[in-house]
Amino acid sequence: MARRLDGLSAIGFAVAYVVALVLTNAPDEGETVREAMDFYNDAGQKLKLLIAVYCMAAAALLFVVLVAVTARRLRDVPRQVAVIAGTAFVALYLAAAAAFVAPTLTLSLDSTGANAVNRQFVNFTRGMSTLGDALLLVCAPFAAAAFVAALAWAGGLPRWLAWSGYGVAATCLFGFAFFPLLLFALWIAARGVWTLSNASNARA
Repeated sequence: MARRLDGLSAIGFAVAYVVALVLTNAPDEGETVREAMDFYNDAGQKLKLLIAVYCMAAAALLFVVLVAVTARRLRDVPRQVAVIAGTAFVALYLAAAAAFVAPTLTLSLDSTGANAVNRQFVNFTRGMSTLGDALLLVCAPFAAAAFVAALAWAGGLPRWLAWSGYGVAATCLFGFAFFPLLLFALWIAARGVWTLSNASNARA
């Protein structure tokens, strides 16, 4: 049962994580004031961003489950590294989600009902989005690298999965933009599929 939960949470996390990456496109410092205004005046864009944040929350919850069920089967040192790295990843990931959604919530909670998207608001939104990008693309990959390396180091994985884990960890440390995050999700999903396959074979 634990292995099955391990595999399902890993695959579920990977799916929610990638969907959130695709949908998260809030304007940051790279966009102009006009582009940011157009974004937050578009109800469809705001809805897409809210869906992305819900997906991030679901991914974070599934990752917590993954860390909990996986850590129980690891040796002492890898278990400690995995728990610390996993906790750090979830904290950074949720902080990024909060930064991305803060501007939209600010509009939704506007007590005046005006929902004015002015230059001051746009400067706030671009700053929060840039903070979210920094947490998601720069800080979180370090925690992801440590988590993957701990699982690869702990043993119990086929050689191809363990060595590819070290490669993913290195990419998370030295990669750029979304590429390391996609590799991270792919490796977690691959490990989830392998775990589910092992669980099914054990029951057969």
